[in-house]
Amino acid sequence: MRRRTIIIIASCLAILAAILPLIAIAVYARHKAVEDENRHLIEYADWTLERATGNIRMVEGVFGRLERENRHGCDAAHIARMRQLTIDAQPVDEVGYFMDGKLACTSWGKVGRPVAIESPDTQLPGGIGIHLNVRPIVTSGGTVHALSRGDHNILIKPERLVDVLTDTKMTLGVATLDGKILSTSGPAHADLVARIARHGGSGRWRNQMFASAERKGLRAFAITDRALVEARIDRDLWYLVPIGVAISAALVGLVLWLSRQRLSPRKELEIAIRRREFVAFYQPIIELSTGLCIGAEALARWHRPDGEWVAPDLFFPLAEQTGLVEPLTDLVIETVVVDLAEMLRKERSIHVAINISAADMQSGRFLAVLAAALSGAGIEPSQIWLEATERGFMNAAAARATIEQARAAGHLVAIDDFGTGYSSLSLLETLPLDALKIDKSFVDAIGKDAATSVIVPHIIEMAHGLNFHIVAEGVETEAQEMYLRDAGVEFAQGWRYSEALPADRFAAFYEETNAGRTPAFFEAR
Repeated sequence: MRRRTIIIIASCLAILAAILPLIAIAVYARHKAVEDENRHLIEYADWTLERATGNIRMVEGVFGRLERENRHGCDAAHIARMRQLTIDAQPVDEVGYFMDGKLACTSWGKVGRPVAIESPDTQLPGGIGIHLNVRPIVTSGGTVHALSRGDHNILIKPERLVDVLTDTKMTLGVATLDGKILSTSGPAHADLVARIARHGGSGRWRNQMFASAERKGLRAFAITDRALVEARIDRDLWYLVPIGVAISAALVGLVLWLSRQRLSPRKELEIAIRRREFVAFYQPIIELSTGLCIGAEALARWHRPDGEWVAPDLFFPLAEQTGLVEPLTDLVIETVVVDLAEMLRKERSIHVAINISAADMQSGRFLAVLAAALSGAGIEPSQIWLEATERGFMNAAAARATIEQARAAGHLVAIDDFGTGYSSLSLLETLPLDALKIDKSFVDAIGKDAATSVIVPHIIEMAHGLNFHIVAEGVETEAQEMYLRDAGVEFAQGWRYSEALPADRFAAFYEETNAGRTPAFFEAR
């Protein structure tokens, strides 16, 4: 009897010893799955918000251009300009013009029956009104949102705001902060969508999980069925229970490891660099005294396999945060040499400016990569300019060493986006720089009653005092060009001259602009 009792107790303890760790693992697995899914939803809410705000920024850009160009009436030139802006701006489906409070013409032509404008359903920061779910007058199709400012409106399809690929089944949505729902990517409980649209937040509601993010007057959210999380937990536990404590622990570790290997933004960027999905576009730089093209700035663009173009302001910060900026810089250098080697060998008066990250500017690592790329390509080092933002010069000693090595190799070095960071005159005086680039935000203020408008002459005066060449970024108007030229600024780039171009179109632009003439800057050297 005693032996039997001992056997029973020992057996019970053995069972408990085998089961309790599995119970603990099951509890942990459930908790972690919920937390992971919550972070997963937050991540997609952020991506959706980035997509939506990016589209709104492009819409604001179209409004801004029309306002700066002071377009009025329904003449052929105005309609053609609206049509061109519709083609150029990816999210824009139609641009319209209102005359005396009625729609008079659109990017597709004059309106046969003028339609009066009504009060917007909601408002975004920046004075943009939104009319929800309207039907286009000129073109056929489903409902769209009409965004209006001043005398123009812009039609945009709701689905463009939530055009984000997901790796699991979920519904994405975008709303205004006053609760007006702009778009959802799929079905979801109406009460939950309305609740998130009004209040945001994250958590669980009935059998749903949700998360949201908000910025610049918009709130984006992601919703998924909690049963997906539960099913994954139950399926994993069926494999864990019969195997035992040791193997169960190993499987949990494997599951955790595999979950971390899901396609995260960092992993996607790493794969894109490895697959060489990045291309270089070239924005021409113009010599203001002659109007000739002196060179171009190489701008990296991510061309995804699905055809989507990803702007640098989306992938470059991620590259810096994750340590992928170095292989990205190497790829850009290689791409520039492959794209323009023949042109640079033929035209010694032209240069290409390559952006260098803060990390590379501190380490100087890229110089060996650049030297190896130029070796045998027949490109003069003086034809490759290097640009770094003010963050790249914060460690002055390291930056100075890199600049000196670059200049000794024959490169010119410029400080980019000057005035947007923390540079001081005393710092610039200690760095052997060649050029300074005035940030677009300051160029935009030229001729306007803005606080930043007084900064431009000070930057120019300081640059002249340091014998820097000056390049103005983001020049869009003749008035800006005249001001900069009269102030002694040598070079400019921006939409007044050209957008960023693929290599073949840039070569054609250069040939057409220069027509065999040599810029004064090169002749002076």
